[in-house]
Amino acid sequence: MVGQRQGWWRVLSSQGPVLVVLVLSLVVLALSIGRGVSVQVEQARGAAKRDLATLLEFARAQTAAFAGTSFIGYGVGRYYGFAPAFAQISPDPERAAALLRGAYLPGQDRPADLAPALLAYDAVHERFHPSFVGMIAASVFDDMYLVDRFGRVVYSLRKDAAFAADLRDQKHRNTPLAGLVRAVNARLQQAEQPDQVLVVTEPERLDDGFGILLGRPIVRHGTVEGVVAFRLPLPAVERRLAGIAVPGIRFLLLDGQGKPLGGQAPGAGETAHGPFTVPDAGWPFLVVADDAVLAGPYTYYMAGLMLLALAALAFPLLRRRREAAVPLPVPIAAAAPAPLPPPAAAPEPELPPPAPEEADPHPAALADESHAPPPDPEQAALDADEGYRRALVDVMTLTLDYWQKARRKGKVELAEESGIWRVYMDRSSLQTRTLDKYLLVETLPRNPRWRDVVRTAEYVLRHCNEATPERDALAASLNRLKLQLRQAERI
Repeated sequence: MVGQRQGWWRVLSSQGPVLVVLVLSLVVLALSIGRGVSVQVEQARGAAKRDLATLLEFARAQTAAFAGTSFIGYGVGRYYGFAPAFAQISPDPERAAALLRGAYLPGQDRPADLAPALLAYDAVHERFHPSFVGMIAASVFDDMYLVDRFGRVVYSLRKDAAFAADLRDQKHRNTPLAGLVRAVNARLQQAEQPDQVLVVTEPERLDDGFGILLGRPIVRHGTVEGVVAFRLPLPAVERRLAGIAVPGIRFLLLDGQGKPLGGQAPGAGETAHGPFTVPDAGWPFLVVADDAVLAGPYTYYMAGLMLLALAALAFPLLRRRREAAVPLPVPIAAAAPAPLPPPAAAPEPELPPPAPEEADPHPAALADESHAPPPDPEQAALDADEGYRRALVDVMTLTLDYWQKARRKGKVELAEESGIWRVYMDRSSLQTRTLDKYLLVETLPRNPRWRDVVRTAEYVLRHCNEATPERDALAASLNRLKLQLRQAERI
């Protein structure tokens, strides 16, 4: 035992400097891996917040445009529309609701056989329903509810379980739609301008799946006639998050109780970071990171250093044991042998001449637009490429983020000062309709004007000198877009 301890001590003494270097290298490598993973998670969190905030802003603008139309105002008005038509079905509201649910089935536009009591309601339904279908199809929503001033759901696009329900009844009082209507009415008591009231719920289970509700009051001639609610399906939000996911990082939406929705829960080898929330919405989400994928080749470097450390300890011990097991030979007196003649020196082989080095391509040639070949007609497919279109949207959203942070100005000022985008007068406010289309992949034109996107980003980088992470992210995104354009021989 004593000899074994002495052997270990001799090995540690002889290999001490090597082991110290290996241990320090392991510590530095582990810190570098942790820092690199943290940076990637932080970048993913910022990208998810920006993408979801852009989606929320787009959904908010659509609800404002829809709720302000006279079509929806007439649709739930107390003198004309679904509300009075519902009252004509039967003096008993529950019987009227039962007749409607029995005639209009989920997903069915119009029943084949109608009871005479439903003729007035069906006439209103035929007048408004096709327009509502077209309106929702052109939006990010998949359903719409009209709730009259008494809390009755007098219209539903898809005729789900909430159709014809009395939200004041105990059976429906705790549903998400009833909670949304109560929240809208509560805010109306404190709002000076009713048409500015908007309530956005957290992701929650709605009937046949998960989704998010956005509700606004229906104001007609200064009178609140009811509430209109729009349903944003959870798959639409998950598709946006999947579009910004990278290898080793994915996103997971949570409900109000912090439970995962839809996607797979974090598994073995994955780390959940968060929860984080989207400003002005409160949508909670997690950033799920696979540390091994994010670390990449550094994981193999760490494994190699650990093997080297073990080898530095094991090899000297094995050599000492082997030497101790071999007996020493007994010396025997013998005549010294005659010296042998030295061997003839072998001729040294001739080495082949070194291959000439290839000249490096001139980097300026990549950026010189005058030397770029004429565009191939087949390159028109680039406009339909999903990665290229998302790159354009990323550059525009990062440009607007950095402009707002550095100059404390909005997109209207950016359009006016740069002179690249047109500004329109819509009623009493200035709007940037063309620029807005470049903030979402869903609204991006079929043949986007990539030169305007590049010019806008370069204008902001020239006129904003504040060194922030937003500036670095914009510069990196612009370089990636230019690389795609060079590869497609656009620039």
